Amino acid sequence: MAHQWNTAVPMADVIVADGGINGLTAALAIARQRHRVLVLEREDSFGELETGIRLSTETLHALDRLDVGETVRELAVRISELRLLEGATGVSLAVVPGTGDDGPHPFSCPSTVVRRTELLGVLLARCRDNPHVRLRAGARVVRYEQSADRVTAVLENGERYSGDALVGAGGSCSPVHRQVTGAEQRPSHNTFYHSLLPSEKLPAAQRDSVLTVWASPGWQLMACPAGQGRFEISAHCLKESAETVEGVPVDTEQVLRECPDAAESVRRLLRLGEDWRMRIPCRSSPVDRWTDHRVVLTGDTDRPTLPFAAQNAGHRALEDAVHLGDLMDCDAADFPQVFRAYAEHRRQVAARARTWAAHAVFAEDRGYRVSDLYGVFG
Repeated sequence: MAHQWNTAVPMADVIVADGGINGLTAALAIARQRHRVLVLEREDSFGELETGIRLSTETLHALDRLDVGETVRELAVRISELRLLEGATGVSLAVVPGTGDDGPHPFSCPSTVVRRTELLGVLLARCRDNPHVRLRAGARVVRYEQSADRVTAVLENGERYSGDALVGAGGSCSPVHRQVTGAEQRPSHNTFYHSLLPSEKLPAAQRDSVLTVWASPGWQLMACPAGQGRFEISAHCLKESAETVEGVPVDTEQVLRECPDAAESVRRLLRLGEDWRMRIPCRSSPVDRWTDHRVVLTGDTDRPTLPFAAQNAGHRALEDAVHLGDLMDCDAADFPQVFRAYAEHRRQVAARARTWAAHAVFAEDRGYRVSDLYGVFG
């Protein structure tokens, strides 16, 4: 059955596939241009990982334009500095001040951290208050069809939604991404373990607003405040996996086994973790195509290998979504041309990210000396 909107006035009908923080950010940015937006969330409810996302000053300014920046700041904690340590010895390698200036490369220190669930809640409330945005959960888009002037999102249950544009915001392994790019998709060789715990569980000396990264060949660990009295520990290990998983409970001993040469200070920190969750994401081949006529991709589609390289990916995805909305201040007939301009912007951003990711992977594949890799910090 085909669904049609029955409200009047807005210039065009836009479908956003995925209701995570990237999709909701895109929906709000596009609705600013008086377009009607329908968000189709594949899960039965809108939700996000119970982890932190690091936001730059530029991202907060972008969120200001959606009238949510101040609320996000109230929920977030400001990062004073980034500390880099060698995982096996605990020796300090570098300190990057949290100045709010992103610097010339993706390894610089973002300014604030907020929990993804809280950011989603802010965006979701704003979408529900916006008369140009409609939300539907339990609506998994499996493919799209299009003509010269319309595009149709086809759901898993056979329902069809037609509009003037389709924005794929579901990440690099979503069906829309696969159809646009034709990229091969498979389980990542990265396994992530996340724990969120009350800050009072930490020694007083570790409760400051610092993002700390320990690195060793084969694994990395990040620890930082996540706002609202919570602290996040995230371990990232390199290993081949047969399938993707999301939020599977694991015990602390499994996480410790993934970091066999960790310094005792690191092991003590890991033992503080509680309710550990494992995530093995999907990955796709690198792409430089983000548009197919009336279909465009936004969000995190280029994932650097190391977490300290990827730490800026989340907030840059939000900035991209707002940028896309800015470009869509036009008639529906101009969407294909606008999407090509946006794709060129994404291509330049992705090229920079890949340069740093390739450097990290090269070092990683050769059992790098961490001090060499972090030499970029000066």
